[in-house]
Amino acid sequence: MPSTRIRLDLKLGKLISRPNRFIFDGIVNGQKQRWHCPVTGKIGKIANFDGIPCLFTPATPSDKRLTQGTVEAIHLPEKTGWIGINQNRINGWFEEFLRRNAMLNLVNTNGCTIHHEVMAGGSRLDLVVKNGNFRTFVELKTPTHDLLLTDNARFTTPSSGASFFERLIRHYESLCRLALGGNRTILVLCFMYDAPPFIAPPMNKWNEPIMRAAKHAQECGVENWQVNLRITPKSLKVMRYFCINRQYEF
Repeated sequence: MPSTRIRLDLKLGKLISRPNRFIFDGIVNGQKQRWHCPVTGKIGKIANFDGIPCLFTPATPSDKRLTQGTVEAIHLPEKTGWIGINQNRINGWFEEFLRRNAMLNLVNTNGCTIHHEVMAGGSRLDLVVKNGNFRTFVELKTPTHDLLLTDNARFTTPSSGASFFERLIRHYESLCRLALGGNRTILVLCFMYDAPPFIAPPMNKWNEPIMRAAKHAQECGVENWQVNLRITPKSLKVMRYFCINRQYEF
């Protein structure tokens, strides 16, 4: 049976502040430490990080870095369980789950080869699963600006400004080209907590370009999936994953 759990060894700490977008100050075992913040933009609607519990990966001497570790997850009063925030590691973890065939209803990787960071359709896409001549392209998105903490969650503001939308539109366009060329193409919203199913918001003045790109992609055959993972000090586990049937209001 495929393993749906990746072993981790994270340490428990508590945040004090976020002096800048790259740094967290925190405390562990009564000692103040400085940790790398893997999210350069906003994290939910958090304005004050003082007292927020966190999980971090300690740095080793071979890392040759100025910080003493990297924050991997935080814990908020509104949500039970940890919320993973390290967007830099999610691609590697997701690839490992695919190699274990842990999400076979999403992509059955038995007998397949998996490649990452592939140029295709005019963009660099996260993963491609090859089964003979048939290819499945997967692009991952892990939003942290909008933490989906409520039922029927919607993104109400741009997740990382115009640059995020530009990248997402470019990836949708590439996935469209590949889908029309006979490939299977999937855009995955991946969360390291049990987020409610994503619901596309009504179109407004700021989201019109991405809404139209998403609608066109769906018409071209691009699939939209959501994957929820559970992160703890000792493991990362596939909780649930499902196809998102998006309805776009124009």
